[in-house]
Amino acid sequence: MTNEQKVFAMNIVTKLLVEDIAEETGRPAEDVLLDFMQSKTAVSLYNDSLKLWWDGPSAVGERYKKELTSRDCGEAR
Repeated sequence: MTNEQKVFAMNIVTKLLVEDIAEETGRPAEDVLLDFMQSKTAVSLYNDSLKLWWDGPSAVGERYKKELTSRDCGEAR
């Protein structure tokens, strides 16, 4: 698989998970995308050596939601 194909796959995973989260939360997809792209999960997704994109949008979305939960818990302390 070429690097271009890998980046395309990562972008598709991002698009699908952003659409899912936007639908679940009622937030605009643009806002969800901006928040996601600043997350540790997004950094991991675009790090090809981790192959996170192989898991698909549902798994990446769950990882992102866990990150948000742990981030929210950390702010509450």
